[in-house]
Amino acid sequence: HTVKVWNLQNCKLRNTLAGHSGYLNTVAVSPDGSLCASGGKDGVILLWDLAEGKKLYSLEAGSIIHSLCFSPNRYWLCAATENSIRIWDLESKSVVEDLRVDLKVEAEKSDGAVGGANKTKVIYCTSLNW
Repeated sequence: HTVKVWNLQNCKLRNTLAGHSGYLNTVAVSPDGSLCASGGKDGVILLWDLAEGKKLYSLEAGSIIHSLCFSPNRYWLCAATENSIRIWDLESKSVVEDLRVDLKVEAEKSDGAVGGANKTKVIYCTSLNW
């Protein structure tokens, strides 16, 4: 439910970032080291100011978050959830892209059927890298 930020020079706890209502699956630090994004079972991404140890704002992902990563050259954040891969523009706090797999098309490619007994498929991303 919390993110702990440690000072690696003196091995002391610097900040405890609390705000999630469920278990955390992932954290990511922005390329410049100023921001931290955290996400997990509650389906909410929290953005933190690492220098101040304060929550900046939240983004609703809509389902469990498995992985987060920051774009190296834009102010974008990517989240892998159970339903899709979403890319947010952090300046406007808006979704730039929501990438989803068409399960009907994928099922037809593999065996010609959709759903049914023992044929239900769940496809989701568990790891990201920009």
